[in-house]
Amino acid sequence: MLKSVSFWLTLCMILTCILDASGQGLANIILIRLNPLLEALLHDPVYSGWLSDKHAFVTNSYFIPLRFPAYLLSIVMAVIIGAAVDLLIYGMKRGLARRGHPRPTS
Repeated sequence: MLKSVSFWLTLCMILTCILDASGQGLANIILIRLNPLLEALLHDPVYSGWLSDKHAFVTNSYFIPLRFPAYLLSIVMAVIIGAAVDLLIYGMKRGLARRGHPRPTS
């Protein structure tokens, strides 16, 4: 479990969400700009009110106050992306094992 990408990516995303909720600006940039689905939904007028607080005072366009569904969506996307990377790594290891290459011990 500790060697899986999905565990560490999800843990990093949870910490990023906590930092963003506490008001750290860099966490907001990481949260929005590195999640293409969240960034696309924030620019859609139908979902932007559901994910962000439009009426909050924003001093910079990079710092968008988010609501709980945006944090939940970010964590779910981290789990999905991490699971996809884990499956890709598993498939590569399995393919190498079929070809007769020894498995790495680490």
